[in-house]
Amino acid sequence: MIQEPDIGGRSSTAWAPLDIALVLRRTLACFGLDFAGVVMSGFALVTLPGIIARSLETDTYMTAVITLRGVLAVIYVALVSWGVVSRLSGRALPPHVFLTEGLARARPGVETSLVAAAAVVAALIVQLFAQHGTAEGWLLDVLLLTAGLWAASVVLPVVAVAVVERLGPLAAMKRAAMLTVGHRNRTMALVLLLGLTLAPVAALIAGLGGGSNAMLAASLFDLFACSLIATMPAVVYASLPDRN
Repeated sequence: MIQEPDIGGRSSTAWAPLDIALVLRRTLACFGLDFAGVVMSGFALVTLPGIIARSLETDTYMTAVITLRGVLAVIYVALVSWGVVSRLSGRALPPHVFLTEGLARARPGVETSLVAAAAVVAALIVQLFAQHGTAEGWLLDVLLLTAGLWAASVVLPVVAVAVVERLGPLAAMKRAAMLTVGHRNRTMALVLLLGLTLAPVAALIAGLGGGSNAMLAASLFDLFACSLIATMPAVVYASLPDRN
């Protein structure tokens, strides 16, 4: 039996299925315990770049700005993944170490995230060619959404896998897919829960329109979303019963 350090619930065992309630408790606990490191890193890599980007009044460099923000966001996700797994492995990191050590370990996670992002962009390009308003277009949208949800449930902990095990993108995806075998109905539930948590907040913020308050709210939401997207999959990785 494999016992792991536990936060917010009972220890997992080598033969137990992934415990969704335990993942949620650990996610909240890790966020609270590493709040300083998460927020300090997030302000530098997510919130501040978001504020700067939204303050620009010209579209001249918008593509470059969006690309840079995306890269900084995936760096943040990778470093938080390292901090979360470290804590759940019994090694809590002080805020400055959370940032510096996470940055030092982030490269495999960034590479893997960029490959995953390229796949998402490819799917969006395909979606642009859908015959919108027709049965065929609706069917293509459904197929792409279903494929995306399935892929996310299969490789949900892929960034944490890449960061912790120092694997390249394809090897990390293969390893993540192997780890989630037998747990994919539960990882699918977590993916849906993540989407249902973030989508209404995003829609509410989008409805605020322009102005400084809306800009601040959107930048803070970016931090919240990236923190959750980083923390929950890392907790899943650390909580998978057969990880070791």
